[in-house]
Amino acid sequence: MSGSGPSDWSSNGGSGSLGGGGSGGGGSDNPCMRVRNGTITSPKPAVVAGLRVGSILAVRTRPAGPTTALVVEDAAGQLAGSLTFYGYLDVIDCIQNQGVAYRAVVTNIVGGAHEVRVEPV
Repeated sequence: MSGSGPSDWSSNGGSGSLGGGGSGGGGSDNPCMRVRNGTITSPKPAVVAGLRVGSILAVRTRPAGPTTALVVEDAAGQLAGSLTFYGYLDVIDCIQNQGVAYRAVVTNIVGGAHEVRVEPV
């Protein structure tokens, strides 16, 4: 993983900007309100095959052995894959302990890699 930069996270709270600059300055101090960017890992081919730029996925937590995984699901509740970007543990905490809901919007597809913007809803 890289240390910082726009591909790790953006602190703008709106959903109107794609990608998003940001050097981490300004914006919300609340980690639950940050917009973050990452790539779907361990994608499920049958599910991600139906995704296109602009597709919206639900962001959820699931037990994964002794830990908790952050996952994305399509509208039918089918697992599309998992998320492990800089700050994903904050998102897990926000979902489980603060009741914050998130969605993931597909922002780019290159080959089999699906990039998403994770934002609170």
